[in-house]
Amino acid sequence: MSGNLKTFRLALVALFTLIVGSLSAQTIKGNVKDSNGEAVIGATVLEKGTKNAVVTDIDGNFSIKLSSGNELQFSYIGMKPQTVNVAGKSSVTVTMEDEATA
Repeated sequence: MSGNLKTFRLALVALFTLIVGSLSAQTIKGNVKDSNGEAVIGATVLEKGTKNAVVTDIDGNFSIKLSSGNELQFSYIGMKPQTVNVAGKSSVTVTMEDEATA
């Protein structure tokens, strides 16, 4: 009987840990623009160090739920990639610059 009680307690602690972990996840909303102020459609927004990513919509908006990190990486073909620290923020606006080629 005590073996079952230990197993139950262990399962309860594991469940509690998962619930607390999911509550601590942070959702970041934002907008990506180019140097002219135009929306960047289809830019990739990636949680640094993970495979958690989204793309911007037709207005350059995005929403991503971070699992553990505090940095987002923004990239788009023909523009310089950027990394932004979002610790303590709920929204960000990113202006991407054209990548100069000679």
